[in-house]
Amino acid sequence: MKTWICTPLSNFYGVMQGAARLYAYLKNAGHDVVAKDFNQDTYFKLLSRENLEEVFDKLVYMIEPSIRNSTLRKNMGDILMNSSYDGLRQLLGLSVIDKIGWAAALSKIGPVKGILREIIKTKIDNSNIFYALLANRDVVLREIERSRKVLDEKFFSLEAETFLSHFRRLLCGKAIIDACYFPVQLDFGFGFHGTMYGPCVTDIDRALADERYNFLIKQYEKDLKSSIGRERPDIIGISITHTSDIIPAFTLARVAKDLLPEVHVCLGGATLTETAFRIRKNLSLWNYFDSLALGPGEHTASALIEHLEKGKRLNSVPNLVFKDNGTIRQSDTTRELDLNETCCPEYVGVRPRTPLPLESSSGCYWGKCIFCYYPKMGLSNIDAEYDRKRTRGMDLVIKDFETLQSKYNPSTVGFTDSSFHPERLEKISEYNIENKNGYKYSAFIRFEKEFKNKAFCRKLARGGFMGGQVGLESGSERTNKIINKGVKVSDAREIIRNFHEAGISVHLYTIVGVPGERVEDAKMTYQFIKDMRNYLELYWQVYSFYVFEHGAVAARADEFGLKVRPLPDEFLAQIMMYEVKEGISQRESVALSLEYTEKLKRYIAPINNIMDIETTKQFILMHRARGMRQNKLKRLRFKDVSEIE
Repeated sequence: MKTWICTPLSNFYGVMQGAARLYAYLKNAGHDVVAKDFNQDTYFKLLSRENLEEVFDKLVYMIEPSIRNSTLRKNMGDILMNSSYDGLRQLLGLSVIDKIGWAAALSKIGPVKGILREIIKTKIDNSNIFYALLANRDVVLREIERSRKVLDEKFFSLEAETFLSHFRRLLCGKAIIDACYFPVQLDFGFGFHGTMYGPCVTDIDRALADERYNFLIKQYEKDLKSSIGRERPDIIGISITHTSDIIPAFTLARVAKDLLPEVHVCLGGATLTETAFRIRKNLSLWNYFDSLALGPGEHTASALIEHLEKGKRLNSVPNLVFKDNGTIRQSDTTRELDLNETCCPEYVGVRPRTPLPLESSSGCYWGKCIFCYYPKMGLSNIDAEYDRKRTRGMDLVIKDFETLQSKYNPSTVGFTDSSFHPERLEKISEYNIENKNGYKYSAFIRFEKEFKNKAFCRKLARGGFMGGQVGLESGSERTNKIINKGVKVSDAREIIRNFHEAGISVHLYTIVGVPGERVEDAKMTYQFIKDMRNYLELYWQVYSFYVFEHGAVAARADEFGLKVRPLPDEFLAQIMMYEVKEGISQRESVALSLEYTEKLKRYIAPINNIMDIETTKQFILMHRARGMRQNKLKRLRFKDVSEIE
C-alpha cells in the first residue's frame, strides 16, 4: 500500500525527527512509503511572490472600506511594523529612493544612501505605512522573493549577518500575511500562531472551515490537489510534535480527506499520545482522521499498513486507537519500541547546513523530579519506568551520528534525549577526537558531578561538544529539595563557569511557583540568572509551574496542598488548573515568570527580537560551531540586504 509520512507546518528553521525516523523504518521494512514535507516547503511557498500577490489583493479588498478610519489604519500599521521588526519600513525607504531620480543618483554614494534612507524612514509611520506599501508593492514583493530564493538555496550555509539580512526581508512577507489574517499569524518558530484558535475541539472545527483566517486551507489544497490525485496514497500519516502543530495537522488531514475520501489518515506524535484520552472523548474530531498511533509509530505504522492491505481488523495493531463503525476503540495489543530496533532518521529536502536532531534515548535516566513528565515520554502508555529498551546502544548512536554527518553535512547534530548522560557525551567526544572529526553536537544535560572536573569539560569541548540545555529549575536550595532535583545550586554555578572556560555554551531552564515555594525563593531564581548571565551564552527561560493531568504532582495533589481540576474535555491539553493552600498561586506563578522574563530581556542579544528564544539558542549554537565568537553574535546588526552585497 502506498503510504505518505507527512510533517505539517511547524518550524521554519529545522526538520522534524519523528517523521524522518518513521519514514526510514518503513522504507527499510520494504513498504511503499514517501516522505512529504508540508513544513519548511510550506513556509517557502507561503512567502513566494505568487502567494503574496494573492494575499496582497485580499488584504486590499478587505481593508479598503475601513482604511480611512485612522484608528484602524494605525492598527494595520502596527501589525506591519511589528511583524517585520521594522524591516518593512526599511525596505520601503529603499524603494522610495529608487523611485526618485535625484535620490537614486545620490544613493550610489555609499554614505549618502544610508542618510537618505533614514530620512525617508522617519516619514513612514504606522498611520501611512499601508499607503507606502500600496505605492511600492512591486518593489517590496520583488525583494522578498529575491531573499526567499537565496535562503531556499543556501539557508544556513550563509554567514550569520547575511542570513539575518535576508531573513529580515522574509519578515516583510510574514507581515503582509499577518496583516491579512490577523489575529492568526505565520510564526517562524511556532508555525500557525495567534489568538484566533486554541487547542480545543470547537476551535479546530472552526479553523478547518474558515478560509478567512486559516491561510493553510488554500495552500494545502494547492499542494495536495495534483500530488494526491497522481499518487493516490492509501494511508497518510501525519506527525504532531507540538501543540502548535494541531491546527496545521488537522487542516492537512481535512484537505486530504476532501480530495481522497477513501484514504486512511493516521495521526501520531508526542502531543497526540499525551492527549489521546481526550481525543477519544471528542467524536467530531474523528471526521478528519481514522486512527491515531500511541507512542513511537514504528511498530504501529508497519502493522497498520499490513492490516489494511490484507483487510484485517485493526484491533490487533499495537498501540492504535481507531474508528470502528462509529465507535472509538483501542487495540487489544501493546508493544513498546526498543530503540535498538529503530533506524537512523532519513530527512528529505534538507536545506544546506541545517542542524539535525537525533535521539539516543527516551525518558530521563534521573526521572525523580516531581513536576516532570519526561520519564513518560517515548512510551505508548503513561508508565514512567525507565529500562534498557529506551536507550540505544552507543555503537548504533555513533553510527547514526556518522551517517547524518556524511549524508547531510549539518552544522550541528542536536541530541534530543531528555537527559544525555556524561558517560555517553564522553564516548561521542572520544570518537570525534580519535577519528580527527570536526563534527559538532549539542545535548540536553543535567548538572552532574562529572562536569565539576575542568579537564573533563575541556575533553568534551575538544571532541565537538558545543553545549546545550540544562535544567536548574530554581536558584533556591529549599525549592530544589521540594522538587527532588538532585542538584546543588553551588554546583550549578561551578559547572556553568567550567563550561564557559571550556567554550561550552549553556541554556538554562528554570521554573517559578512549584508547590510550597515562596516568593523569596522565586526571587533567588531571578537573581541566579542575573548573576550568571555572562556565563549563560545560550540564555535562559523562566517558566511558570504546570500541573499535568497524568503527572506525579496531580497524583499527589493532597500531599502538596493543591486542589486540582482538569480543563474541559474539549481541550487537547493536559495542563490542569490548581489552587494552593499556601505559597505561590497559579496566577502568581504566571505573573512572576512574565515579570522575570521581561526584566532579564535586556541581557539577551537583539536577534531574540526576531526569533523565539528556542530558535535564538540554536542559531547561536550553529554559528558558534562555525567559529563565530559569542561577543560578535551579541553585536550582530540587522543590516539591509543592499549593505551586504
